[in-house]
Amino acid sequence: MWGKKKGLLFGIFLFLLGGLAFRLTQGIFHKTNSTEFCVSCHSMSIPQEEWEGSVHFANSKGIRAECADCHLPPDSWHYVKAKVMAVKDVWGEITGKIPDQEAYEAHRLEMAQAVWKSMKEQDSATCRTCHKTEAWILGDQSEQAQTMHKLAAETNQTCIDCHKGLVHFIPDIPTDSSAATGELSRHAGDFSAENAELYAFNISAAKTGTGEIRLMPFAKLSDWRQEDDTLHAVVNGWQQSGAENLLYQQMGKRILVGVLDDNAKTDVSVISSIHDTVTNSDWQQVKLTVSLPKTALTANLDALNAYGKSLDQTHCSTCHATIPADHYTANQWVGVINSMKDRTSMSDEEVRAVTIYLQHFAKDMPAAATSGVH
Repeated sequence: MWGKKKGLLFGIFLFLLGGLAFRLTQGIFHKTNSTEFCVSCHSMSIPQEEWEGSVHFANSKGIRAECADCHLPPDSWHYVKAKVMAVKDVWGEITGKIPDQEAYEAHRLEMAQAVWKSMKEQDSATCRTCHKTEAWILGDQSEQAQTMHKLAAETNQTCIDCHKGLVHFIPDIPTDSSAATGELSRHAGDFSAENAELYAFNISAAKTGTGEIRLMPFAKLSDWRQEDDTLHAVVNGWQQSGAENLLYQQMGKRILVGVLDDNAKTDVSVISSIHDTVTNSDWQQVKLTVSLPKTALTANLDALNAYGKSLDQTHCSTCHATIPADHYTANQWVGVINSMKDRTSMSDEEVRAVTIYLQHFAKDMPAAATSGVH
């Protein structure tokens, strides 16, 4: 009889002990969820300052997202996992892993990538507790936001794929397109008499007779002849009335072929003139003969496209998911790249190359239907 009572009492004791442990754990979790606890660590003073300068801290609607709102998933398993993983942060604080801002910057990329990975695995669950896609009024969003949010829905992207660096400064992400540049340079002067068309593989200065034109990457040359190390060829294109310094690949599309100086404009031969109703302006189909070093040209268009794709993946996909080239028109890509180029480390020449590459596979270009370029 006593043995049964002893077992019952022991069971009750274990139940109470478990309840106490659960309550204690719950209390610890609740206490460590507070922003006050998060920023009490010395190493958190830097992200605190960044948060206090963001729209998640102060905004016109008076809504504030605390640390836990963004960094603790609502799902029970992911919640517990995040709490357990946070122990290493406490250990890092105790051991002085990040004693100053220099050390913080050295670890910023590593920490950011860990958070981005976790948020992507959770389908940005913390973002969605406040930002519910089913509650969006897309018409109230900017045109670009509407476009990107529709694209995200169509391609199953999640919030963190694009929305990095909203609260905490985005880290310097090492980008190295030198390998692609080196590979492309191997094709300098790579052509033979059998190649009817040649392409400028970077921004190149060419003589036009009395002036000069700066040819853009992908500029196409035909009817060429070689004289020692110099190549003479014909460049075809379109000029818009009032902007005769610019030579475009097609009428109405801002795919830049070259920029002429004032003297070079007199070397242009007009083939035909057309009034374009879409742009409501007059356009001239033109051609001009140019001379430039043969090493500025290649017949390998595949190498040029590979270079453009590498720039897109290396620089444009560090902050957001890859945007298919055929998602925008050729003209729209100009504005998209210009709005984002300052966030990258691309040179002006690289910006021009990736823009023209994406334009060539834009949704209003014939190549877009069969290219499959992303």
